[in-house]
Amino acid sequence: MTQQQSTILLVRHGQTEWNQQHRIQGHQDSPLTSLGKQQAQQTKILLEQFDIQQAFVSPLKRAVDTTEIILQGRSLRATILNDLSEINLGPWEGKTRAETALTHPEEYNSFWHRPDTFALSGAETFQQLQQRIVNSLDTIFANAGNNNVLVVSHWIAIKVALAFYSGIPLSQLSSLQDPKNGSLLMLTKQLDQVCIEEKSPTEKL
Repeated sequence: MTQQQSTILLVRHGQTEWNQQHRIQGHQDSPLTSLGKQQAQQTKILLEQFDIQQAFVSPLKRAVDTTEIILQGRSLRATILNDLSEINLGPWEGKTRAETALTHPEEYNSFWHRPDTFALSGAETFQQLQQRIVNSLDTIFANAGNNNVLVVSHWIAIKVALAFYSGIPLSQLSSLQDPKNGSLLMLTKQLDQVCIEEKSPTEKL
């Protein structure tokens, strides 16, 4: 009997104006830059060899716009899932990294170096983020069958999911590379094992 294998094609949205400005977005938004649109177009080309049966996307506009570029020319429409959103960073959203370092030095340090201890009033913890993003991806896997599913999400949301599936504790999150804007990661699940493979625009699938 052939074992069931499901694949999530996990994409980070393209570059935004606030990405350029080193400004924290969280649940707020800023438009894709021209480079961000190019990144989404490169990912679209990379995915042309895939038959994609389903697509899910964060409700944030930068992710929705990236998804629309990727799915151009396909009859498929993406379903919005709130749990695919980026980490909610409350009072930091819209501020630059330098500003948050001045106003909340202790929280800033833990955010970058000990995310397992990060606690900011009005914001999510990394544990809360990881729980909701992994629950969402596990539900997608459970319903995917032997199909390919596109999922478009965000920097930290993707990174904590990769840590979970790689068995890396949040205290060691910095040991993982940050997913780049427009990056494509293939998460393949067979039985209870999830394998992760990164693809670049220069690679053939």
